[in-house]
Amino acid sequence: MEDIKEVKSVHLISFTLIASSTAAILAFIYAVIILFISGILVVFIPQVAGFKDVISGLGVASLIILPIGAYFLIMAVSLFTALLYNGLAQRISGFKVGLEGNEIIHIPKKIFALLIATIEGIWAFILGLFLAAAVVPFTDIINNLIQYFINTIPDAANIAGVLPLSIRADGLSLAAMLIIGFPVIVFLFGFVSSVLFAVFYNQIASKIIKMELEFEKISGTLHELKSLPVVATAAPVSGAVFGAFGVIMGFISLLSLALTRNPSVTNLTNDILIIVMNGLFYFIGYFLIFALIAVIYNFLAPRIGGIRLNLE
Repeated sequence: MEDIKEVKSVHLISFTLIASSTAAILAFIYAVIILFISGILVVFIPQVAGFKDVISGLGVASLIILPIGAYFLIMAVSLFTALLYNGLAQRISGFKVGLEGNEIIHIPKKIFALLIATIEGIWAFILGLFLAAAVVPFTDIINNLIQYFINTIPDAANIAGVLPLSIRADGLSLAAMLIIGFPVIVFLFGFVSSVLFAVFYNQIASKIIKMELEFEKISGTLHELKSLPVVATAAPVSGAVFGAFGVIMGFISLLSLALTRNPSVTNLTNDILIIVMNGLFYFIGYFLIFALIAVIYNFLAPRIGGIRLNLE
């Protein structure tokens, strides 16, 4: 029988600690991979061998700098995101999931999409403010320089006429695009993609393999997410959800090829292969990502504590 649970709030410290620690480990793994690839390039490409010391130094430094940078960056991002969520959950509603034991069998679409899109839209608004503050003054400087050259150099008007419109744009218009237009686009994209995520999960994943979350009750409504079963976490999201997104991207790729009148579109075998390969790449890629995150979470949770949520 389906049991509807609502995430009323997220425990700030536990969520921030897990998120930042996971990011640090992922950044360290990424740095190791980059160092390994750099070592291969140094060995097999003579032109690169001359920069061996520089590449080795940067690679070793990245083993320290990337994890530390990722830890503090994600600490700030996750803390503010959790604060946003708790504020929205009090005013609108929290995430709701239909549970059957530890299995998620249903995700209500509207509230899920609204919360995700709102949080993304707020982040886009903040980013837009910073970008506007950083970019708009330069557009004014560039515009003034262009006007100066037009007034002092012959034929400069013809040169200025071919400059990109974005460079010659009015600073206020650019600021409006970054502060208003950008968040609106991000909100709409986030809402549509989140609705599709919930639909794909409800209609496909829940019929094949359901996502599992192993909670332990701490006190009252406070629960701790003790572990994430690797396959039962990665397979539903990567296989059904992002695999379906991959198929959609395959259709979009075909459409773009058709619009450019690419002759390969007329080949049915190639068309099917593009769609299938897109879905397969999305499935494999996201399965590995979510499986790795689950493994890291299961490593960290017994040592620093899992994410704590108020469930009602």
